[in-house]
Amino acid sequence: MADVIQHSWVTPPVRELAGVMLARTPELARDMTEYLYSTIPELAALDDRDLRAELLGSTEANIGQILRLIALGGSAERMSVPLEALEFLRGVVRRGIPLAALLRSYRLGHAWLWERWSHALQECVDDPGDLGAGQDQSSAFMFAYIDKVSDVLVEEFGTERERMMRGASKLRADTVRAILAGESIDEEAASGRLGYELGRYHVALRVTGAGSEIRGLERAVSEAAAALGAGRPLVVPSGAARFDGWWGSFDLPMTKQLERYEPPPGVSVAFGNPGQGIVGFRTSHAQALHAARVASLADAATTSVTSYAQVVLVSLLAADLPRARAFVSEQLGPLASTSEPAERLRETVLAFMVAGGSATRVAADLFVHQNTVSYRVRRAEEMLGRKVGERPVELMCALKLAAVLGPAVLSGEDSDLSLE
Repeated sequence: MADVIQHSWVTPPVRELAGVMLARTPELARDMTEYLYSTIPELAALDDRDLRAELLGSTEANIGQILRLIALGGSAERMSVPLEALEFLRGVVRRGIPLAALLRSYRLGHAWLWERWSHALQECVDDPGDLGAGQDQSSAFMFAYIDKVSDVLVEEFGTERERMMRGASKLRADTVRAILAGESIDEEAASGRLGYELGRYHVALRVTGAGSEIRGLERAVSEAAAALGAGRPLVVPSGAARFDGWWGSFDLPMTKQLERYEPPPGVSVAFGNPGQGIVGFRTSHAQALHAARVASLADAATTSVTSYAQVVLVSLLAADLPRARAFVSEQLGPLASTSEPAERLRETVLAFMVAGGSATRVAADLFVHQNTVSYRVRRAEEMLGRKVGERPVELMCALKLAAVLGPAVLSGEDSDLSLE
């Protein structure tokens, strides 16, 4: 407060009134608190005793400081935001109350105190000139005080909110890491820390961007989760251009809609199978990572949304990529070329084997003539050096690896290969 008492703008009646009302500060603070609680919906809706106590402490500290400064004739520039007011601000931030409600409490509190102050001033000052001067000067002081404190509160609100969000984000990330690491954890407590109910079915997502496409990641997470249904996903950063997310439902989720989702350019989405509870949370995430790995190995022309259910076999077969590449080369021989004719032969043979050897079904699926299917199968058998029915499991696995991963498991171009 002021080191030297000054009464430059304060008349004796005003100084005396400030002293009288200063003694009534606790009573005034209680009445103001009740008034603010009854007029600010964001406060009344919470019915929070601790918040009410914090508001009471703030109003008492501010009223006391205002009246002391008036009694001393001090400038509003010499005020400091009371610790109790900062504690109330922190409580407001913790409870998610917007800044507008906090500033409204100061504007309404200012109007409430001014009404009582001016009424008391009229009762104790008889001279009209002194009354007018006292009202003008004290009004200017209170406005300056509220302006000053509001400026500080706006800055402190942003700082506290950022600090809280960093703390909450770190707590969520630490909790997620503990779950994924298989640590023993209380489900109810973890759900509270995450703001996400763990006792449900979960679909885990890994959303990855490249370079300048980072800005589309959060949008992609929200849109991918929305494709699964209503509800907010749990999202945690897992890299400079990567997010992990979980979407939860008390009913078994259907993922077909997510498979049809088209993310922003340069963004890829991988997701696991639905899993229940903490084990499902962990398992679906592990599957999403496997799907993301397959997507990263696959040809860029493939889909930007990868389901673990679609690539589970390839994920297993490509766990050791060098061995998978050697396996494809051994099984396919010349058919392991990256050339377009080789790709057509592989596509036809794989479809032929899936169709149980029905050239008619394959022709309909590939929109080619049945004779073309038969020719391509014979041509592939010549290059393989065996019938497609020999060691069919190995052949189908090699073809599946080639179909999904492309150049990652194939050899170089073979210019001599043709379908003619």
